[in-house]
Amino acid sequence: METQGIVTVRDAAKRSPDFAPARRVVQRLRDAGHTAFLVGGGVRDLVLGRAPKDFDIVTSARPDEITQLFRRTVSVGAQFGVITVLDEGGPHEVATFRAEGGYEDKRRPGWVEYADLHADLQRRDFTINGLVLDPDTFEVIDHVGGLDDLERGVIRTIGDPGARFGEDALRMIRAIRFAARFGFRLDRNTRRALIEHHGDIKHVATERIWQELERMLAHRNRAKALVLMRDTCVLDEVLPELAALAKTSRDAWSPWHRTVRRITALPDDAPLSAVFAALLADVVELDDPPRAEWDADGPISPRGAKEAAKILARLRAPNTLQRAVAAVIERRWLWRHCSVLRLGSVARILRTQHAESLLAFWQADAASMNRLTAFAPIHHVAHRLQLRGRMYGGPARPPVTGHDLRARGLEPSSRFAELLAEAERRWLEERLETTNAVTLWLDGQMLRR
Repeated sequence: METQGIVTVRDAAKRSPDFAPARRVVQRLRDAGHTAFLVGGGVRDLVLGRAPKDFDIVTSARPDEITQLFRRTVSVGAQFGVITVLDEGGPHEVATFRAEGGYEDKRRPGWVEYADLHADLQRRDFTINGLVLDPDTFEVIDHVGGLDDLERGVIRTIGDPGARFGEDALRMIRAIRFAARFGFRLDRNTRRALIEHHGDIKHVATERIWQELERMLAHRNRAKALVLMRDTCVLDEVLPELAALAKTSRDAWSPWHRTVRRITALPDDAPLSAVFAALLADVVELDDPPRAEWDADGPISPRGAKEAAKILARLRAPNTLQRAVAAVIERRWLWRHCSVLRLGSVARILRTQHAESLLAFWQADAASMNRLTAFAPIHHVAHRLQLRGRMYGGPARPPVTGHDLRARGLEPSSRFAELLAEAERRWLEERLETTNAVTLWLDGQMLRR
């Protein structure tokens, strides 16, 4: 077996807190007479100078031999040759060298047989994930051309891309995620196969697609991932509603291009709810609601919020995320009208648990339309609330409570809720700052009963 290239990553490995525990697992396997190495994304990240999240371990030891060597193990994946080792600061995934084939459901192999390192590497997805590390010498051993592809900035499958995608169609979404995350390009044959086989994504469990989509869009290069999904037709399978916008795009101000600009304008660390609101905004709430449909605090879009939650439910997004995105979409257009809204109304909407997502989304939405100046007053209001301790979770509390209203003979009702909301607006406008001001206002409201 010819080695394509060898580099060392001693310094990067020693900086990683996860390296030493994984190395001890390898050492125990080797001490028992087995071959063992580190492999996969952790090795790739070391070569790139990034902090690995974890390391996978491959070995010639069979599953029963692994469980005999370590005191605490989990054998859930034993039928595929994978044992989870909990010793040495685990969990560590330890996999027996194996070959596999006969994929019938676009994910699980029909047969698995134990093999050697070379065969094990041939079943993996991309060359950059097929790098092997000897933790004793710190040498990265490359049998698949992964080092070359890292150097050239290329995402390429190991072996025939059509076969790799046929084994697990989720690999197509992973290819895009890796390309976007690292700023790489898709290898020509890999890209061609991705376009040809994108329809197979429908065979992938929705929960698995969601996990990849979430990781993809949580990264700062999310806009590149979005464009790559469109260019390779993957978007047709993952978010057909957004793909439809892309296909009808005619100019730079079309909803698709505006969506890309909005995603690009988000902060790198934007909350996921802001990201998905930015992604779905022009799908579910393209037009500003008419003034007749506003509530007491300004423009509100309940239909768009409901539709966004429906799409996210189909994608198997967590319920908490569905609600958070709906809350942002519901107030999508507030930034456009803040100049005619009461300061208390804007502040009251900001004084919720969704404030961070709303601010990130509004600023990106305004930027996508080249209207950042319209967002500036909202930023000022948020800063003012922060200084006064009146943001969500801050120490300050409105001076009028339900107890105050009940003490004056009011029972919970729509009028009751309206008075509490109005009291909050006035407090946020700094018009109910003293006990005397609160008393005079409440007295006035009682006279209007």
